[in-house]
Amino acid sequence: MTPRPLRDGCMLALAAAVAWLAPVPGAAQEGGGGGNPPTKAELSAPTPKMADGKPDLSGRWGGGANFGGGEALKRFDAQGNYHNLRNDRKASPVNQERDAGMTQRFFSNVPMYKPEYWDKVDYNDVNGNVEDSNFHCYPAGIPRMGPPQKIMATPTEIVFLYQQKNTWRYIPLNREHDPVNSRDQTYMGDSVGKWEGDTLVIDVVGFNDQKWLGWPGYFHTNKLRVVERLRRQGNILYYQATAHDPDVLMQPWEMDQRVIRLNTNPMVQVEDPPCVETDGANMYTKERG
Repeated sequence: MTPRPLRDGCMLALAAAVAWLAPVPGAAQEGGGGGNPPTKAELSAPTPKMADGKPDLSGRWGGGANFGGGEALKRFDAQGNYHNLRNDRKASPVNQERDAGMTQRFFSNVPMYKPEYWDKVDYNDVNGNVEDSNFHCYPAGIPRMGPPQKIMATPTEIVFLYQQKNTWRYIPLNREHDPVNSRDQTYMGDSVGKWEGDTLVIDVVGFNDQKWLGWPGYFHTNKLRVVERLRRQGNILYYQATAHDPDVLMQPWEMDQRVIRLNTNPMVQVEDPPCVETDGANMYTKERG
């Protein structure tokens, strides 16, 4: 099979055909809501502080008109007119998932694998319905899950809540990795955090190799290390993650930054229904998108 970088080169003709499409900064790998950029009022709102003087990241984040994520299908043409590749196909929605898949394969921020591993990425891509653990009730894991939906913070520990299979993370601050948990290979890994100025830096190790960095097929080994960075400015949260896996990646992969609004809706945290595997046996194809 031809190495992926060479095949990607063959896509130059396709890229030329859509050269009028300029990507909006901040496209996300796993989707998310599009929306207006942060307002001056949101950025200038007082940033709450914890007892130790560090920014308080506590709150419900997202769930409304977010931005800096899910914009991979949205483009401006040379005249400044706004387009959405998915919606521009008015005849039929049948290609919607394939449109998203194409942008993630060829127009997104893609992890750069060593040449000998592109065949495995291709295999995972073609067999995504079978190989993608997140497609079968398992956690998406870090960094694929992206930023949390809710944060509860104190000067000594932070808890992340996700509305994705009711997942949560406990992150102690200013301590070393647990000697047992950091060696126990799991979907979420072992997290420890520290402050660098006003940025929370979270170091995560101890992963299994069953999950992916992202769809389509971006696998990793159990040597993966992820560094997450979160910063609050007013009512805006900035989230960025970098994946380090020198066994298979040519260089660390920096995910596109996510920018999220504080959600002031009084609605309480909604619990996901239990994930029940019912569709796997009825699928006609192993291919996703």
